[in-house]
Amino acid sequence: MWNVLENSWLLLTLAGVALVAASLIRQEKPEWGYKPLLVPVLLAALAFGLDAAFTTDYEAVSVIVPACKRAAIETDANRIMEFISGDYTDRVHENKAALNRAIESILPRASIEKIRTQSHVISIKDSKAQSELKVVVHLNNDNQYTGAGGLFFVEMAFEYEKIEKQWFIQSMDITSINNQPMNWGDIH
Repeated sequence: MWNVLENSWLLLTLAGVALVAASLIRQEKPEWGYKPLLVPVLLAALAFGLDAAFTTDYEAVSVIVPACKRAAIETDANRIMEFISGDYTDRVHENKAALNRAIESILPRASIEKIRTQSHVISIKDSKAQSELKVVVHLNNDNQYTGAGGLFFVEMAFEYEKIEKQWFIQSMDITSINNQPMNWGDIH
C-alpha cells in the first residue's frame, strides 16, 4: 500500500486523471464553466499540502546522514553529535563520549573535500530503523591519511532509534573501505 504522506505521486497522478476527466466534462457541459477543474486542483493542492505538513519517519531518518556528511566536510564534530543517541554504543566505542573523541580525532586529519552518496537503503520498523550507506569520500591534498588527495569507497551500517518523536543514531559501524572489510578500530 502506498503512503500518501511519504509519496505525493499517487495524489498527483489522481489529479492528472481528474484533469483529463474534467476536460472531457467541460467539453460536454460548457455551461459548468471551470467548476470541474476544481477537483484536480484540490487533489494537487492536497498532495503538496500533506507533503509539507507531515514529516514521516522515513523522511526524518533520511535527513540524518546528509546532515552528518555536511558536518564531516566542515569538520564539525558537535553537529554530528546532535544526531547521536545518548545510549550510543558500537563494537569499538562503548558510549557517545568515546565516539565523540574518535570523531574529533579523525575529522581534522581526514580533511574531507566532499562525500557523494552512492546508495542509502533504509528500513524502519516501529521505533527502530537500520540503514546501509555506500559513499565515495574525496579527501583534500592536505589529509594525513594518504599524504595526498584520496578517493575512498566507504560502506557503513547504521541503527537508529526514535526517542520522543525524534530519530537518533544508536549505533554505526564502518563495514568496508575500498571493498576491504574494516571497522572503526582499523581507522583510529
